[in-house]
Amino acid sequence: MRFIFKIAAIAAMLAGTAGVAHADTIRCPLDQARRTITDPLPGGWWTTPMVNRLTETKVRNIGGKPALLCIYGASGSVQREAPAGQVCRAVSGGFNCQAAGGGGPRTAATGGLDIPQTYMFDLDRGGVTQAGADFWFQAETASLLYLVPRNGARIGVGNRSNRGAAGCAAARFTTDRVSLRDIPVGSYVCVKTNEGRISQFRVNGISGGSPKTLSIGFTTWQ
Repeated sequence: MRFIFKIAAIAAMLAGTAGVAHADTIRCPLDQARRTITDPLPGGWWTTPMVNRLTETKVRNIGGKPALLCIYGASGSVQREAPAGQVCRAVSGGFNCQAAGGGGPRTAATGGLDIPQTYMFDLDRGGVTQAGADFWFQAETASLLYLVPRNGARIGVGNRSNRGAAGCAAARFTTDRVSLRDIPVGSYVCVKTNEGRISQFRVNGISGGSPKTLSIGFTTWQ
C-alpha cells in the first residue's frame, strides 16, 4: 500500500518561511496532520484516516545542517532547514531562533563547577544544587561513575568536539545516563537543560582517590 501525508498548505507555508533570515519565532505549519491510504479499494471497503496533533518539535542535524522538525505522532513529520545564520531551539509549537555571531546567541550562564560525587548540579544558572538540578553525579561503585539527567534535562555526547550553540542545538539528545568512561577529560558534551536551554560543558578533570570530584567548564545560552 502507498501511504502519503495529507498536510494541507504545507508547501505554501514552508515556501513563505524558507527565506526568513531574522525570524524570532517559527511556528509549525499545522496543529494536526492526516495520514491515509490513497490506493483504489474494491467496493465495500473503506479506510479510516489517521489524524494526530503536533506532539513534539526537535532540532536535528540532517545532511550536516540543522533542520527544524515538527512531529505529528504516527502521522509523521515535516521539516525545513534552519534559517541561515541563526541558532534555533525547539519550544512548544515551534522554534525560537536568534542570529548567530555578534547579536547572539545570548549567554544565560557560564563558568566552572566542581561537583562532588553523589551531588547534583544545574546549568541554567550554574551551581551545585538540588534545586532545579539538570544532572546527578552518580557513583554506583568507586569506579562506575555516571551523569544522570534529572527533571527533564537531556544529554548529547556526539563526537565530544566543541560544537558551540549551533552545533548543540542540532545534537541528538537522550535522557539515558552517561558513563564518565565515555566522556574522558577534554570531552565537550551538549545539553538541553530542564528549562529548555541549549548548553555545553567540557570535562576539565576528575580527582583521584575516592570520593571523586568532577570539574567542568560550561556555557548555557538563552
